[in-house]
Amino acid sequence: MNWTIVLSLVAVVIVVGLASYATWLLLALRRQKQKIAAARQKRHDFTFDSVQIIAKAMLNDDCNLSEGVLRLNALLPGLQPQALDKYSAMQQLYQTVMEMPTHEARRALPKNQRMRLDLTRESAEAELEQKIKLELRQLLSDIEINNRKNNVRN
Repeated sequence: MNWTIVLSLVAVVIVVGLASYATWLLLALRRQKQKIAAARQKRHDFTFDSVQIIAKAMLNDDCNLSEGVLRLNALLPGLQPQALDKYSAMQQLYQTVMEMPTHEARRALPKNQRMRLDLTRESAEAELEQKIKLELRQLLSDIEINNRKNNVRN
């Protein structure tokens, strides 16, 4: 009889200990998920703000169109999976400038080659400027709608 009581008490202590540990692990997991969600939201907010700033700068001619589409192409997948695919003029300009060298690689080119690349880039910008500015307004509207949807879900 004594051994039965002792073993029962040991079993209860073990079960209570395991239940406490499981509860502690679940609470730790919950805190970790909250931190991950907060970090994702912070990254999303930063990306959203960055895209808005770049698009508005492009509309106001504070950022040239080529630089803007390069930056937007890098940022947009964080907000909408299709990136620039939906915006044909921006996609066309991106395709024109994406392989052009920048920084040191550009400085290393002969002057005539740099001038040829500049002419290609500037011609594409001039040709697509009005369409891109319309697409930028649409982009701002689209990301605003997506942002509202995300905030409703959260």
